[in-house]
Parts: sequence; C-alpha cells; structure tokens
Amino acid sequence: MKQLRHITSVLVITLIAVLAAGTIVEKLHGSDFARIHVYGAWWFVALWALVALLIVYMAVKGKMWKQLAVGTLHLSILFILLGALLTMLTGQHGRMKLEPNRPNSHFFINEHGEITKEALPFSLTLDRFEIETYPNSSKPKDYVSYLRLSDGQTQKDVVISMNNILKHKHYRFYQSDYDDKGNSILDVARDPWGIGVTYTGYALLFLSLVALVARPSLRGGTTKQSISRQSSRVITISWLSVLVVLLVVLYIRMLTHPLLPVLRSPFFSLHISTIVTAYALLLGILVVGVIALIRPKNLARMERLKSLSMAMLYPAVALLAIGIFIGAIWANVSWGNYWSWDPKEVWALITLLIYAAPLHEKLWKSFQKPLFFHIYGILAFLSVAFTYFGVNLLLGGVHAYN
Repeated sequence: MKQLRHITSVLVITLIAVLAAGTIVEKLHGSDFARIHVYGAWWFVALWALVALLIVYMAVKGKMWKQLAVGTLHLSILFILLGALLTMLTGQHGRMKLEPNRPNSHFFINEHGEITKEALPFSLTLDRFEIETYPNSSKPKDYVSYLRLSDGQTQKDVVISMNNILKHKHYRFYQSDYDDKGNSILDVARDPWGIGVTYTGYALLFLSLVALVARPSLRGGTTKQSISRQSSRVITISWLSVLVVLLVVLYIRMLTHPLLPVLRSPFFSLHISTIVTAYALLLGILVVGVIALIRPKNLARMERLKSLSMAMLYPAVALLAIGIFIGAIWANVSWGNYWSWDPKEVWALITLLIYAAPLHEKLWKSFQKPLFFHIYGILAFLSVAFTYFGVNLLLGGVHAYN
C-alpha cells in the first residue's frame, strides 16, 4: 500500500506538471503546436492510460463497489477518459465555407499541418447569412446562416446560429465565422462514439457527486470523527443559496445586457454560477486555514476547523467538477468540441486535481494531520487565483473574455 501511495503521488504530480507546462507551451508556440506535441502526443495519452489503470487497481483493491457512490464516481472517470480516447481515434473535426447559392458537399480537415478534403453524403447551400444586432445597437446578438440541405431526393430549409447547431447523419455543423463577401464558415464535427461514452461519464459523475455530498455524515482522518450534521446542513444551505442567487443574477444579466453571441446560452448561467460558488467555498477553506494557523498548538481547535473546511471541501470539489463538465457540454454545443485544452480549461482541471487530493486521506495520510491540511488548503488557493486571474493576464485563450 505504501508503494501504491508513492506511485500515485508521482503520477498525480507529473500529470499536474505536464498540464501546467502544456499551457506555457501553447502560449509560446501556439495551440496547434501544443495539441500536436503535448496534448495529442502518445506519451500524454499513455500518462492518462496509467491514471485509468490506477483507478481500476484502486477500485479492485479498495473494494469500492461496496460503496455505490464512490464506485460510480471512479467509474465515471473511466467513461470520460474512454470517451476522450474514442473521440481522438474516431472523431473528425473540420471546416467548410458556404458561398450564397452554391451547393457544397465537402469540408476540410487540418491535422498536424496537413489539409485533407472530406466528402459529405449530402450537400448544403447557403441562401443568406445575417448578423442580428441588439435593438438600437450595432453590437452583434447572433450570427445566422439560412441553408438548404439536399440529401438525395429530399430537400429542407435549415437554420444554423450560435448555440443552435445542425445535426444530420452523425454530422454536426456549427456557426464558426463569416467573411465580408457574405460567405458563412461552419465547423464540422463527426464523433459517432466518443460523445455518447463521454456524456455517460458526465451523467455518472453528476449522480455520484450529488450522492456523496448528500450523505448525512462525512468521515475524515484517522480519528473517524464525523463532521457535525448541523455544520454540514448550514454550509449546504448557504452554498445552495449562493448558487441560486448567482443563477438568477446571471440570467437577468443575459436578458438585459448585450452579450457576445456565444454567451447567449442557458449554459452560461449554470457554468459560471457553479464555478464561482465552488471558488467561494475554496476561499472559505483558505480563510479557515489562516484562522487555524493563528493558534496552531491548540490541536482540538485545529481539528474542529479542519472538520469545518472538510464540510466546505466536499461541495466545493463537487461543484467545481460539475461546473467544468457543464462548460464542456456547452463547448460541444457551441463549437463541436467538448474539450479543446484551452488554458482556462486546463487550469480548472489542475485546480480540481489539487483539491481532490485531501479527499483521499486514506491514500495520503499527511492530510489526516490538521496542520498539514490547513497549510495545504492555503497554498492550494494559488491555483484558484491563477485560474481566475492569471490565465486571463498571462496565457489568454478562448476564455479571455471572462
């Protein structure tokens, strides 16, 4: 078991280091270079494969199937990783340009710097492309392509806009861009296997996280001391209230303020509110840690404050995970790619990995010590700060408008 702890520690630290390095590589050499030499490299896939094997081994060794929620949680991670692998091996992502009144049945794939032409089993014809604006404003509200789809003897009119995709014969078309000649540019995606498996993983993850957070008591440390139900109940009601308030505020803002077309989606409120609520709880852990270090020799007080932090840590990690995967679904709906290794996505994943570690006290026994736990909780918040502020300032990416 000791050897397993060492292997797991090395593997997790290596994974976090590689993910962080990948964002720097992307900043210096571009996203295509990072996808080819880091995120799409064989050794990176092998690293995730080792993670999957470790999850399977720990599930068998620890008899996780006896705890339904815990077993389902680890099973969901396997589904998500398998879905990502299937998408990488069998999925297609390309682009096509539609000119008014000219049928097009081909799209182009740019893979490793080589452009290949792929045929569609049907054709699309652009009738017109429009930029919808907000009332009494020149700010774009939506980008809309009015098309005709011809498939054999069948023809029908279809509309594609931001967050409104076209699905036909396992192909999905997304409004991507346009030019000053009135041509519409669409992203094309075909992923017959990966999406279904990945979404199954997301569903299992959501159900298992809800079940874990809803448990009447949570145990932590070698003392087996249960977190008080009253504290857990107060914290749960508090973060649910914050979440509801944020949802309402963001929804009202979406209705009353001009937003970028891609942000006009129901996923906007859900994604942002869950992530921000998670960050607020993690900030609470930082504050509790600072308070604990004021009198570090009072072990009983340190233990009580650790229990309070643990009561915040469970829903924080759950909300962060849910928020990340809501964002992934939103990206799939908007761009046809649920994970693009954007720096903000990567650092959110790094933060999730960092804060998931203290939940595995049986594996990493150092977290059973209140002093170590509180120091870790303080330092861990650096990843939150960098994800929220540092990425925008230093790394950029598609989330820079956040």
